[in-house]
Amino acid sequence: MKKIAIITDSSADIPERLAFENEITIVPMYLSFGGKSYREGMDVRTEQVYQALKSGFKVTTSAPPVGDFIKIFKDLIDNKKKEIIYYIGLSSKLSGILNSARVAKTNFQEDKIKIFDSKTSTISLGLIVLEAARAIKKGICLEKLNGIIQELINNSCFSATLESMEYVFKGGRAAYLSKFLSSAFVLKPILTIGKDGRVKLKKFAKNKKTAILELINQAKKELIRLKTMCYKKCSLGIFYGSDINPALQIEEALKKDEQASSMIGEIITTEITTIISAHTGPEIWGVATAPELEY
Repeated sequence: MKKIAIITDSSADIPERLAFENEITIVPMYLSFGGKSYREGMDVRTEQVYQALKSGFKVTTSAPPVGDFIKIFKDLIDNKKKEIIYYIGLSSKLSGILNSARVAKTNFQEDKIKIFDSKTSTISLGLIVLEAARAIKKGICLEKLNGIIQELINNSCFSATLESMEYVFKGGRAAYLSKFLSSAFVLKPILTIGKDGRVKLKKFAKNKKTAILELINQAKKELIRLKTMCYKKCSLGIFYGSDINPALQIEEALKKDEQASSMIGEIITTEITTIISAHTGPEIWGVATAPELEY
């Protein structure tokens, strides 16, 4: 049985404890503001990023350089004696991080490193990575592992809402919403990532309360859809920015719903990473689903 390493990037929102327990290596992305550059999860705290945004600083994000990947790949192969590395990364439509990984890969034997575009982000990516890591721990063969990762990518989903589109527009990440500009400053958007890996607007909600209810309904629909596909259980990922209370409301509502709760396996409620909140601002909430697979 080959010794397999699994890595992802810091946009995946995987809590540190779960990353450690499942031997997941996290590649930090970069943020810059105030003339300085920081590594996500290492050199900067969430509170610092929120304060920078509130103070009017432009916070930019970037993929790690190729050298970071080479160093991580080399350590896993040479020092940790891993025979193959699986990297599942942030959607290629949202970042150039996969390009950095692919260039770094050329410095190693072709069959040593496999790269997957998750076509998603946040804890939706995290759920995919966690399930793949658990499959590896259970000794799944390489042929099946490739199919498992693709199945997870195809059947994972999330919806999110923002209190304000201010930071999204400032960051230039909302060109697709330009025709809804007036509505975006009054109503609450319900966003998702499509199968092509791009952020999409699902609809607008009238206010924060109805937006949170819409997230709950979207999660219920997705759980029911996965049930019709004969999955027995699904992992639930709930993320939040500076305010955990709406996230707890989402969790409680789904636990109390008879139809939804029967499908829920693991629940991960986590604060969103700064790499995402740099573009959305601190007031963001979302819920993700992913099937728990049987081997």
